Amino acid sequence: MVAIFLPRQTETIAEVSCRKTQHRLLNDKYEGNKINHHNERLTMKKNRFTFLAVLAAMTLVGCGGSPVSSAPASSLEPEPEDNTVDVFVMSGQSNMEGSTMWKYPGDDGAHLLEDYMEERGLDSDGVMNGIPEVLTSNYGFYYPNKWGQAHSSSEDQSSPEGKMQPNFRPTKVGMGVGDTYKGEKDIFFGPELGIANTLKDYASEDRPIHLIKCAFSGSGFHKNDGPNWLNRDENPDKSLFYLLKTYTHNCLEAIEETGKEPILRGFVWHQGESDSGSNTYATEMKQLINDFKEEFADYALDGDTDNVAFLDCTIYDGSKRTYGANPTVNAQKLSIANESDDDLNFIVDGSFNTPDGLKLEIGDDKKGGFNTYHYNTSDAYRLGEAYAQIMLDNDLFSY
Repeated sequence: MVAIFLPRQTETIAEVSCRKTQHRLLNDKYEGNKINHHNERLTMKKNRFTFLAVLAAMTLVGCGGSPVSSAPASSLEPEPEDNTVDVFVMSGQSNMEGSTMWKYPGDDGAHLLEDYMEERGLDSDGVMNGIPEVLTSNYGFYYPNKWGQAHSSSEDQSSPEGKMQPNFRPTKVGMGVGDTYKGEKDIFFGPELGIANTLKDYASEDRPIHLIKCAFSGSGFHKNDGPNWLNRDENPDKSLFYLLKTYTHNCLEAIEETGKEPILRGFVWHQGESDSGSNTYATEMKQLINDFKEEFADYALDGDTDNVAFLDCTIYDGSKRTYGANPTVNAQKLSIANESDDDLNFIVDGSFNTPDGLKLEIGDDKKGGFNTYHYNTSDAYRLGEAYAQIMLDNDLFSY
């Protein structure tokens, strides 16, 4: 059974949270599993406490009940610190890669994101200067470019392989597409900002949430003039899945090298514009989800791929649409959610044509919507918020 997140356009995050149960289609099995999992964690904590209490008593009293010499109780070994960190992998095409401007180019260009957040009473300091509680490493390129033309957060830009090396940084503006627009660079962002700013209070600098963003502008399942999502060859010039899994493995290993244990909590997706007329999208998307989960099963909570959530979003269906038959692909996206046996399968309704749709707008250059395909500044931020709210509403955290 599936939870479908359909927030109203005018609601605040708090208002969404208050009525979140209206948009959950969770069966008794899911609720039971949550309760059982919670009880198991409480039992484990209780058992650890009981063990420590018994151990303390044994150090103070001999087996026959006689006092024995012992070290002070304060010298007992403390309970091991939880070393896990939550990881979300973000992928798809340009609106996930980040093709929205946070400011308009020029010395006197409008600071679109700061102005929008100020209007809502949100502090923009973190998104402008970095959110250390949520770290992002990003990689991508414009289709039909190849991996040799990729942009990334890597410190090694000398080779295609170097660009695939992870570099987690506090999440901030400028982590979108790597091109220069009207003489300015690092003015683009994607959903990572709304996600990070919403989740920052649920993590810490010692145990930050990690976002791995690996997305490719213009990509699709059936593109044949470059790598596509359908191909599974071990070839970076043919398979986007190969690039996604390689970069994700690199990032997970980099987290492990810091002494942390990464727990893969979700696969966050935004794609479909390039496949908007496809009648096979649902079948191919389900296979991609399954292949991704199986590839990273060792990083799932308890090694169970059912614990890896899938978060999707409908593609734009408003009056500015310039590509194909998007109702076809949106219907298939919804079918994936509705037909799935996975309790942790969610979709954000960004539609203009449904009562609760977010009405995510695109293509207004002066409002940050770079060319005709990409979200305006406020809407790219709201998309990230919606993803984050799903994570919060459904306890997609290890701590």
